[in-house]
Amino acid sequence: MTTAKDIIEYMESLYNEKQRKVLMGFFKTGKGEYGEGDEFLGIKVPQTREVVKVAKDTPLSEIPELLMNHWHEVRLCGWLLLV
Repeated sequence: MTTAKDIIEYMESLYNEKQRKVLMGFFKTGKGEYGEGDEFLGIKVPQTREVVKVAKDTPLSEIPELLMNHWHEVRLCGWLLLV
């Protein structure tokens, strides 16, 4: 995985509807709540960290695409790649 597109496609393949519902409730994504509209794939943080380990050589120029993605976990991956 060396491009944002590769990372996004891989993370989308990890989609988990059951965990997605849990995360959307935890982050209060309902109408009028603080996380209103945030979208989740249902990927737990340890899974995202594994993606970061594999994608650690992603060029800096690819990170903005991750940070602007509509999926919460993809944005997190972008931030973790910067750290």
